[in-house]
Amino acid sequence: MRKFTFLIVLSLLLTISLVFAQQKEIPQPTLQKIEKYFQEKGEIYFKFQIFSKNEINTLTKIISIDNVKGNDVYAYANQNEFNDFVKLGYSFELLQLPSETATGLTMSDNLDQIKAWDVYPTYDEYVTMMNGFQINYPGICKLVNIGPTASGTRNIYFIKITDSVNVRKPKPRFMFTSSIHGDEITGYVLMLRLIDTLSKSYGVNPQLTSLLQNVEIWINPLANPDGTYHGGNNTVTGATRGNANSIDLNRNYPDPAAGLHPDGNSWQTETVNFMNLATANYFNLSMNFHGGAQVFNYPWDTWSRYPADDSWYIQVGKHFVDTVHLIAPSYMADNLGYPNYPGVVDGYAWYRVTGGRQDFMTYFRYGREITCEISSNKMPAASTLPTYWNNIHKSFLNYIKESLYGVRGIVTDSITGTKLKAKVYISGHDTDSSWVYSDSVSGDYHRFIATGTYPLTFSSPGYYSKTISGVYAKIDSTTILNVQLRSTISGISGNENNLPKEFELMQNYPNPFNPFTIIEFNVPSKSKVTLKVYDYLGREIATLVDKELEPGKNAVTWSAVNYSSGVYFYKLTSGNITLSKSMLMIK
Repeated sequence: MRKFTFLIVLSLLLTISLVFAQQKEIPQPTLQKIEKYFQEKGEIYFKFQIFSKNEINTLTKIISIDNVKGNDVYAYANQNEFNDFVKLGYSFELLQLPSETATGLTMSDNLDQIKAWDVYPTYDEYVTMMNGFQINYPGICKLVNIGPTASGTRNIYFIKITDSVNVRKPKPRFMFTSSIHGDEITGYVLMLRLIDTLSKSYGVNPQLTSLLQNVEIWINPLANPDGTYHGGNNTVTGATRGNANSIDLNRNYPDPAAGLHPDGNSWQTETVNFMNLATANYFNLSMNFHGGAQVFNYPWDTWSRYPADDSWYIQVGKHFVDTVHLIAPSYMADNLGYPNYPGVVDGYAWYRVTGGRQDFMTYFRYGREITCEISSNKMPAASTLPTYWNNIHKSFLNYIKESLYGVRGIVTDSITGTKLKAKVYISGHDTDSSWVYSDSVSGDYHRFIATGTYPLTFSSPGYYSKTISGVYAKIDSTTILNVQLRSTISGISGNENNLPKEFELMQNYPNPFNPFTIIEFNVPSKSKVTLKVYDYLGREIATLVDKELEPGKNAVTWSAVNYSSGVYFYKLTSGNITLSKSMLMIK
């Protein structure tokens, strides 16, 4: 816990008082409570009213909005955020933090007690359990430490669980992660129990064995251990929403609409570690668990427009909550807006969030991620956790199975059989990064989509694109479509029917990247071409191409090893033709 000297505390109190003085008189007891919260917790929790939902678009850039119920807004803020908020002149009501109102948070450091799944583990025992999965099930479980937290005293752990745990195979890569908000801990114990259930069931339960044979599953029970164990490693009672720096990690990611740093903060250690993991492992389908409501929340959080696969998200969401409702009809039934189906909501229809991990994974990593709010009580009594498990664990398993559906297959070189990294695009359908890519190692792609017939185009640098029309897909069913691409240097490149008809500059991939990325472009006729890279200030930093090219499809690789994270632009020029796009490098 942070220690403040008397002078720092006094300075903090004076700063808060000064800001309030610019607005309206605030009772001294309230000021003292606020100061105490910032000193001991680093954050406050409060409630205020808005007149129009449009106000959220401004407020979400300043504070961490937790919930919106009618005109009532519930929010968290650290000191800097709250200072900016009070300048707007809203009247507010200071609330107790969820960790202060929680009861029955029974703790244990005894493995046998913990595996009754009705207590919360101490942090040290949590680490022991995660190591234990790898030790006890070495053939199917691997412990992955993606790096330390901001405090440097704890780590972020995953269990990778599949029957090919040490080999990359053509399977969908699936991820569950919980408690990015440290005081939303229902999913924490449920994810530990899921790892235990899957591990014990391998070779015993045919359905779960099949799941582990066909899906590469990654599970992270605790994404923000510094927040959850803010009060010390032996208790969750003092849990906070933010990390050790009092930053909301679920507002700290690059945002499709609001830019690289929508919260105005640098990327936190936890954020960088996770983005590196997501770059190294292309997760096709994922879900992150929260508390405070009961709803399957799908993209977009940042945009009012609906995603290209809106109907697929709705159908998968209905499947998830309907399975819950067969067991507990009133659970996972919040009705918060579009599509007006209890338990399912488009994020923006509820309230806008910028910098969320859901939109980062979906837009920048070309996967599909859901934010699943699984308990109205953020920190439920430990004795109630078995009930949550009984109500929802079948939906967990069904959601993992969703990664096996849709159109899927392997993309290879038509001559050598080499597995290819290829873009899989549906013309007339895909927008806002809804296309997907095949894996560069195993060549497999997974395109989740609603029932219908579609044209799929496959493209890879140095290969002729191929469009396959009339591909039929059915929700919760699998269509296998393996594709071979022909190299542009296979000796048949002179076929004029395959030559581009116009200059075209493609989006680089991967994007974001670290530190290498590929840029493709088409040249319709023999032309002098330049391809240059610029930083965000418009300064030229690299020339990738500067020569006369024959007509055809081209691809170049840019190495950004010597450059810092950020947005860059690349520009193709030939005569009076100029085409440009932006790209994001994340180290």
